[in-house]
Amino acid sequence: MKQEATLSWSGGKAAGVAALILLAGAQAWAQKWTLGALVGYPFDSCSTVRQGAGSGRAGIASGGLAGVEAGQDLYEHLGGEFRYLFRFSDLKVSAGASQVRFAGRSHLAHYDLLLYARGQSARARPYVAIGGGVRLYQGTGEEAAFQPLSRYAILTRTRQLTGMGSFGGGIKMKLGARSWLRFEMRDYLTPFPKTVIAPGPGAQLGKWLHDLAPMAAIGVNF
Repeated sequence: MKQEATLSWSGGKAAGVAALILLAGAQAWAQKWTLGALVGYPFDSCSTVRQGAGSGRAGIASGGLAGVEAGQDLYEHLGGEFRYLFRFSDLKVSAGASQVRFAGRSHLAHYDLLLYARGQSARARPYVAIGGGVRLYQGTGEEAAFQPLSRYAILTRTRQLTGMGSFGGGIKMKLGARSWLRFEMRDYLTPFPKTVIAPGPGAQLGKWLHDLAPMAAIGVNF
């Protein structure tokens, strides 16, 4: 009898857990989901590099950005979303009037929480966003035996994966019953990619790279 009671309780517990999982999944699916496409044009993102008495700037140049996002309204004033972005990000090093550029690109993937100032029914919803993810830096140009300004930094045909913080804010506006438009500014913060942009002999590069990206997005609810 004791064994039968134990088996009965275990079966009931398993059924209860399964029911809770199904209920949680149904509640998540019932939330309002969004899907959108983004474009932007981030500014130059460079850090000071010092070599002896001289100094320059090294990092990534301004360039286009495109991507997709998928998210949901978790609560009345809180949302969450996943993004993938492709950044056309040439590498660069400059000192005075001299500048060297090297073909490059970046892949960014991150998840953010969005805190809205207004509820879901509002036509315009200002928000702040914070999150994190990863960024893959890639140098894709052709290396040469000698690179000008190599005393400051060397632009290489390599790749480097780093962690990334995502911070910013903007405004999301309804266009129709199911469509919306968004404008925002983001700061993507990563450790400086010193494998892709290597410091020259004896040079000192900054530890962090800020990438300020104004963006616009359009999408639908479903």
